[in-house]
Amino acid sequence: MNDDLKSSDKDTTETYHIRIWTRFVLIMGACVLYILAEARFNQAYRGTIFENSFAQIKFVFKLLPLLAPLMFLPAIPVINLAVLGTQGLLLFIALGIGPDFTLLIPMQIPLLVAVTLQLQNIQAIFWILFSDGTILAALQPHNAWGEPVNAGTLYQGLLYTALTAIVSALFLLLKNQSNRLTALQAAVERLDRAYQKVVDANLDFQTYALFAREEAMEKERRRLAGELHDIIGYSLTNVIMLIQAAQIGKGDSEQTHAILEKARLHADESLREARQTLAALRTEAVERPRGANLFLKLTKTFQEVTGILINIDFANMPSELPAEVEKLLYRLIQEGLTNAFRHGKASEVHISFWYDRGNLTIRIRDNGRGETLETNEEGTLSSERPGIGLAGLREQVEQRGGRFQAGAVMGGFLLEATLPKECNNG
Repeated sequence: MNDDLKSSDKDTTETYHIRIWTRFVLIMGACVLYILAEARFNQAYRGTIFENSFAQIKFVFKLLPLLAPLMFLPAIPVINLAVLGTQGLLLFIALGIGPDFTLLIPMQIPLLVAVTLQLQNIQAIFWILFSDGTILAALQPHNAWGEPVNAGTLYQGLLYTALTAIVSALFLLLKNQSNRLTALQAAVERLDRAYQKVVDANLDFQTYALFAREEAMEKERRRLAGELHDIIGYSLTNVIMLIQAAQIGKGDSEQTHAILEKARLHADESLREARQTLAALRTEAVERPRGANLFLKLTKTFQEVTGILINIDFANMPSELPAEVEKLLYRLIQEGLTNAFRHGKASEVHISFWYDRGNLTIRIRDNGRGETLETNEEGTLSSERPGIGLAGLREQVEQRGGRFQAGAVMGGFLLEATLPKECNNG
């Protein structure tokens, strides 16, 4: 549960960063268009219109980059006000220069992008129609600063409308596709989390099936052993007391015979009960895999379920291991495989064992994401993957006198633990 929350938080952080960078790129693009339009205006209109009108229009060009960041903020009221202000500035420029679409269309593109990507479709369409309508109205015959301004032709108006409609439609389509992809990605992530939970449940069930049955059998053996001890102890005590009674009798053979007969019957009954208890102890139990076979079964099942390629090298691993060591190694492998699948998104895992001077070392390496800011060279371990449950295993390994390391390496993630073959539980 905690791993899922941390993974969800991480995905949310990544999405937030992507949105920030997207807005930054859009703002920079809008500013570049406004700067280029201003340069184009300086080149085309300096000396061709009155200096006063030229200076005022140039001042308006300076205001447009200031409104650009506001149009791409994640706040609807701010966007609407910024768009309204930008449209007013564009209208002022259109009234001053007339139907120069080499300037008007590039300057209107940031506004169209902002409303189509940031606002709901209905709001976006309203601003598109409002922007086109006001610009087309400004291209009617009129005077600016006392001088007549050329009006646009019908053909120019239709061309302008078609171009702005195409640009708006493209960005609306882009937004809709982006929303659809986001929804699909969210669905895939939900399915992935559900799939990971199924894998975890499968592995937990395997652990329970392999070890819980053995522990239950051991408890039952202890119970039967205690019961057998009680039967034999009680029976022998009674038989001894009867024999002692016969030994100290007054020589009455019939009385002595009756006491011994009673002792014999009591011994027969006790022997029958003891045989029944021993028969229960002799019942052959279903054996579970041990050692290498146990680890092979775990990795084979995991590979079949997840599709991750798992290579395992037992090298000189002892054929028999203490139960506590075997169980801890099983948990280490299970945790390493689960983390390679869930957090590392690995496609391949390599597991190796090495036994040297009474110590058994296990290395679990995957080719997934190391989850660190920098990738270390081979053999150099850094911080553990965030959100994974290795702390408990580290504690268990160190309590038994072993060493534990886990961290990112070149091209993946490495988990390594060294355990004494004879565990020290102290």
